Amino acid sequence: MKIVITGAGGGHFYPLIAVIESIRTQTFIQKIIQPEVFFFSDKPYDEKALFDEQIKFIQIPAGKLRVYPSLETVTDIFKTFYGCIVAILKLYSVYPDVVFAKGGYASFPTLFAAKFLSIPVVVHESDTVPGRTTKFGGKFASRVAISYPEAAPFFPSNTTALTGQPIRSALIPPENFNRVFENKERPVIMVLCGAQGSKRINEAVMQILPELLDKYDIVHQVGVNNLEEVKKITTEMLKGHQFKNHYYVDGFIDMSLFYPKVDMVITRGSSSMLEAALWQLPMLVIPIPETISRDQHSNAYAMASRGTASVIEEDNIGKSIIFSEISRILDNNDNYKKMSEAGKKFDNGRNAAKIIGAEILRIGMSHS
Repeated sequence: MKIVITGAGGGHFYPLIAVIESIRTQTFIQKIIQPEVFFFSDKPYDEKALFDEQIKFIQIPAGKLRVYPSLETVTDIFKTFYGCIVAILKLYSVYPDVVFAKGGYASFPTLFAAKFLSIPVVVHESDTVPGRTTKFGGKFASRVAISYPEAAPFFPSNTTALTGQPIRSALIPPENFNRVFENKERPVIMVLCGAQGSKRINEAVMQILPELLDKYDIVHQVGVNNLEEVKKITTEMLKGHQFKNHYYVDGFIDMSLFYPKVDMVITRGSSSMLEAALWQLPMLVIPIPETISRDQHSNAYAMASRGTASVIEEDNIGKSIIFSEISRILDNNDNYKKMSEAGKKFDNGRNAAKIIGAEILRIGMSHS
């Protein structure tokens, strides 16, 4: 059996890896021959993860169609058109039994090629409001999996299932996990700015870093491109601070090491929220403005409506507002407990990769 996976960006890439990890486990248990797996995208994103899961990378050109005005969109239209031609040729040469697609601009050429070649498709949507690529793929997909029930109206009801977010096994808490937080002397805040880094969140945190460190420990993922600059600024800023060693900063961190140990997360409205919720971590979410990213904005408020997050609009970022929201969550045991327990509503993420993987195997074996 051959499987092609496709998607763009870490928020799409790692759920793909989670599903393939589950497929490897299921085929081993069922004594089925391990499938060949190919990753079609514009870049490999994480070569180690691809190597670990024995996934072959095949580069497919892709252009990004932005929701905001940009001259780059014009050239990217031609890039996408060329990518569709390349994807048809490459997909035909592999001719997989099934294509599993996440969202993102880089998956469009492969989805287009799969439709053109009549190859079965399974789509997963992580956001409350689907992107254009998954909307396109959902129209002809054999199955559509979603993380939020809010996304269901955008897809055919007879092919859509609420599975939750596929999460890698290393990032899933133990069975019957229950977060304990009461009268903790120095709570730990984890700031997640993604692999690329959010300049606005980095700046907002650095503005109040000395004051935060007076009360809390900080784990700060700043993005690989921002690491040296942030290190330089914070080293100077924290000279002589008695708790400067309680600040850990890196460009990219292994989340499996930190989810069990931190007490709160500050993040964008990305898919990492679903992991944090599964770990029963209260969140302060600062989404990208709606004019730039409708999905992050909608995701943030979906989390807030379920009680596990507080949302601050990026335009309202201010020194006192962020600090007061952090204090409201971490300095009140009742508030903390309510937000933490609200995360249990996302427990379906524990089995999402297994459910989606089983369906991909079923479709792939019937096609082969």
